[in-house]
Amino acid sequence: MILYRTFGHSPSVARAVASWVLAAALGCGSGPPPIPAGAPEPTGPATQVESAPEPPPEPPPPDLRHAPPTGFVDLTEAIPGIVLSIGYHRPDNFTGAPLPGYGVPGAWLHEVPAAALAKVQSDLAKDGYGLVIFDAYRPARATAAMVAWAKRTGQMGLIEGGYISSKSEHNRGTAVDLGLVTLADGALVDMGTPWDTLSEASHTSNATGGALAQRLRLKAAMARHGWRNYWREWWHFGFTLDPKPERRDVPYACFERDEGAFTAPAGWDKPGWTPPSTWPDDARCP
Repeated sequence: MILYRTFGHSPSVARAVASWVLAAALGCGSGPPPIPAGAPEPTGPATQVESAPEPPPEPPPPDLRHAPPTGFVDLTEAIPGIVLSIGYHRPDNFTGAPLPGYGVPGAWLHEVPAAALAKVQSDLAKDGYGLVIFDAYRPARATAAMVAWAKRTGQMGLIEGGYISSKSEHNRGTAVDLGLVTLADGALVDMGTPWDTLSEASHTSNATGGALAQRLRLKAAMARHGWRNYWREWWHFGFTLDPKPERRDVPYACFERDEGAFTAPAGWDKPGWTPPSTWPDDARCP
């Protein structure tokens, strides 16, 4: 009716004009006509939604390592490719708990035996083997913790039998506990018993077959460079220095009490005392 009045023509003209206006509107991109009620929604390209921005990267964990004492070296820096499996940092050792002094899993030695150990690593590599370190320098507080464990658990026979000592060459940085890995895949070599099995089964010569052969391989490689095996433990080797270095109690972690400041917890050698099973998650260097 509006068209009819505006243009003054017949309804047929109005209809033609209306069609022309509608076509022009569609051609000019004014948008699609309204969808009648009940009609299916049109399909088309999915609307692209902007993705959320990437969260900022997590900050690196704090470096909690203590510097080695003067005259000692970090074996991970002194011996390329050396593998660490530091049992006293974890609870899966013969005491069932981490030992004080091992707040981070490190391995230090006096610089002279460390240089000799690097030669062992090089020799073994020619046959496809490498070294895995279970323990190296041992803070004196950790040795004291072993003795306290033996007392509170009634395991004094391990001290009398020569498996646990109140004073250790580990404290001087001149003893090491180690085994073998295959370089091809990094797998531990079967030595007949796990490290720190405190029984006659761990006596170096008390094995057969492949386990004995590997114990002797390790013993011979170490002996060529001045290391002597402790016959009760296939993994334990000592290195003689003259004069002997002093025993030390520097911890591996910066958040532990430093040398000279550690005091044994009250009652730690008495039945019923329970050591911490983990290290604090929020530990930081002072």
